Amino acid sequence: MIVGFAWAGSHPADAESTLAPLRAFGPPDFEIVEPTQWVAWQSSIDEVMPKGVRAYWKNASFDRLDEATIDTIVDGASRIPSPRTGVDIHHLDAAFARVPDDATAFPNRTARYWLNIYAVWDDPADDEAGKTWARQFHTKMRPHGAGGEYVNFLGAEDRAADPREQALAAYGPQKLARLVALKDRFDPDNIFRLNHNIPPSR
Repeated sequence: MIVGFAWAGSHPADAESTLAPLRAFGPPDFEIVEPTQWVAWQSSIDEVMPKGVRAYWKNASFDRLDEATIDTIVDGASRIPSPRTGVDIHHLDAAFARVPDDATAFPNRTARYWLNIYAVWDDPADDEAGKTWARQFHTKMRPHGAGGEYVNFLGAEDRAADPREQALAAYGPQKLARLVALKDRFDPDNIFRLNHNIPPSR
């Protein structure tokens, strides 16, 4: 298991005091704690996914790490179909949650956790196994979900689905209504539609 985090502030000593309880709870076998640039942080696992790699991702938000949720995550993670495949649990809360939910288009700022499910493999023959694992894991997480789905994790083939229904599932009715109003104003002819689309109202 890998625990990763980013701490932002002007006093490094505050970061160390924040880390102390985590170290006491579970002393790490190995750790790297150092100042870094945002670009370096974001690209730190690029070698895991070189150009041409095959991958399929899903994600879900949830509010509780109770026994039922933990059992579902452990069960899904125990069935990974390839060595590069994995699961991320992001604890968002704190500063992230203090941004008003209606201030951005992010699907759900009130959820305490986000689960990223990512299958990564090399051989095209393993396409179905990777996708099936991620989809089944995602489906099993739905009863524990808090609503909303990060748009970057909608699969490419999901674009064949009804785009309005997809957008509704990701953003919810209030945010979707605001996004549709922006679409009507700036792109009423739906020129920008090759992404996970928000169709105009007409």
